[in-house]
Amino acid sequence: MSSAEQQAAGARQLLAGTLHGVLSTHSLEHPGFPFGSLVPYVIGNDGLPVMLLSHLSQHTKNVDVDPRCGLVVIESGSGDIQQLGRLSGIGELRAEGRCDDAERYFRYFPASRSYHEQLGFRFYRFRPQRFHWNGGFATARWFGNDRIVMPNPLTDDVQQRIVTHMNADHAAALAGYLEDVGEHGATPDATVEMVGIDAEGIDIRVADRIVRIALPEPINDADSAREALVRMAAR
Repeated sequence: MSSAEQQAAGARQLLAGTLHGVLSTHSLEHPGFPFGSLVPYVIGNDGLPVMLLSHLSQHTKNVDVDPRCGLVVIESGSGDIQQLGRLSGIGELRAEGRCDDAERYFRYFPASRSYHEQLGFRFYRFRPQRFHWNGGFATARWFGNDRIVMPNPLTDDVQQRIVTHMNADHAAALAGYLEDVGEHGATPDATVEMVGIDAEGIDIRVADRIVRIALPEPINDADSAREALVRMAAR
């Protein structure tokens, strides 16, 4: 794998696994100035970030007038922050009349269902023009959407079946996946459950955190997903 592809792969995993970022919008109250907000998101089946926003929030009011914005996602970690990976996307954020990824979003953020159904929060989708990746010293470069945006090869129904099956019948495998990536923070009574799977990784809830685990190789259908999960369990 070339250096550029390694960086693109790292950028995709960061975007898929961080699940929150800084959204910068054009300020209505102070024209000409950017307005930054911390927002949660999930990656939709089309590979694009999906957000659930309140109509009362300042960033929502801003993008409803001018959808142009930026989204910055930063790797968690300690030490020199300039050595942490970060991905900056520029594009547009627009409201969706109907969100096909709503149930996926609610799996990742269960409390958000009431925000949507009772408080009128609306789904928005970030449609990037391009991304800028910085993985540390001398690694900064621009990437087109074709290198970062990766649609999910599995339908919603297939994803749900895999998630339900793994949670019902393979709790030990999920715990093993976590151990393999050095996640030992779960207490015996903590919730450990799979919430999502896509072309390059799985997401597991550990208590109140979601841990992203890369698959050994990209999948393209239910059969290859099963093979990847079995292979990971056997390590």
